[in-house]
Amino acid sequence: MELFDVTKYQLPAESAVEWETTKERLGIFLSQYKSVREKLGISAAPKIYETYSFLHHEDIPKQLMSDPIYQEFEYLHRIFISGYLAINHPYKPEITDRRRKIFLLRYLYGLSISTVSDRIHYQKNIILTDSKKALVQFTSALKLLERKETM
Repeated sequence: MELFDVTKYQLPAESAVEWETTKERLGIFLSQYKSVREKLGISAAPKIYETYSFLHHEDIPKQLMSDPIYQEFEYLHRIFISGYLAINHPYKPEITDRRRKIFLLRYLYGLSISTVSDRIHYQKNIILTDSKKALVQFTSALKLLERKETM
């Protein structure tokens, strides 16, 4: 008996991902997350600091914390953080940081590959590769990833 079942945690190869469905599901989640943020009167996308990380602390008036919208925000924010923290590289923390930056800039802020490349000074092929890996890791953690059916 194995102590750790690798197959339970393995991510699919790019060719095994149903990209359109996965992106659509991610889009639905991010739309709802951004919408509930705006309903609370905070920006749709969290502020990104110099390190391209963001903090949970938002400027939310205390009287809104008992509002059902705030409860929905808390729920969706916890889910978002779970997906965000799933974006990683097993051996190189600098790649983890880069992938997280790219995910935020590409999917949360909607910037193009060229714009992200200009902003963080990496080649477009690296941005594209890391975008895909980050999307797979994020959507897998949230159970939004759709795999292609095998014959």
